[in-house]
Amino acid sequence: MQRMMITDFDGTLFRSDRTVADEDLESLRRLGEQGVIRVIATGRNLYSFMKAAPADLPVDYLVFSTGVGIARYPDPAANMIREASLSHEACLYIKGVFDSFGLDYMVHGAVPEGHRFVYHRHAPENPDFDTRLSFYDGFSEPINGHFSGPASQFLAITREVRASALFAEISRALSDFTVIRTTSPFDGASTWLEVFPKGICKSEAVSYLAEQCGVSPAQTMAVGNDYNDEDLLHWSGKGFVVANAPDDLKACFASVSDNDTCGVSEAIGRWAASGSC
Repeated sequence: MQRMMITDFDGTLFRSDRTVADEDLESLRRLGEQGVIRVIATGRNLYSFMKAAPADLPVDYLVFSTGVGIARYPDPAANMIREASLSHEACLYIKGVFDSFGLDYMVHGAVPEGHRFVYHRHAPENPDFDTRLSFYDGFSEPINGHFSGPASQFLAITREVRASALFAEISRALSDFTVIRTTSPFDGASTWLEVFPKGICKSEAVSYLAEQCGVSPAQTMAVGNDYNDEDLLHWSGKGFVVANAPDDLKACFASVSDNDTCGVSEAIGRWAASGSC
């Protein structure tokens, strides 16, 4: 029976020193030898992921931009399986909602130009927003009144203490789209609110891939660390969170060691011990 292992990247497989542990790489290699399909499901766009991923990462598929794109690995750009986008009209609507809330936001181009974006800011200070602009130096420009779709996603960055309430309000205002909340991988504190085409999320993309590969949800396991992994963890046959995940996620899923001490390998070991691997 075919099996599948899915892991998030930042804060899960990717350590704080921006490397992947040799132990975790070896665990992934062993899974491949056992015939287990290995999937990375990341919020990063394709450019950002390839910039960070080790050259010898032993996985079979990549789900990027939280499900906007699905590709075979190790050459995803040349082996795209599926991609999604927001229409020009949808972009104008989302832009209007974000402007009405006074959010600082970025609008990323459609695949494969997901690393290029235009942006608009309302707040005079937003350090995490500035950090992300610096990370994509040379790939972004202010909207300045000119804007056109399609786009892969919208991304707003806020440090509001009422992030949960804001997420709920934005989700209601954009009920015709998928709205996902996650924690900034840059400062570990700011909240990112991401908007995708309706239905697009990690679990939907992995479910599509699993069906193509002939894998039932019961024969899958997933490891994550943040709110944008929650739907995937619920969907999988066995969901694990690393110790650096928020407490409310650790209350819902089996917890393993943190991302700096090979939590992914521990999760794989526990999955194997349960007889599923």
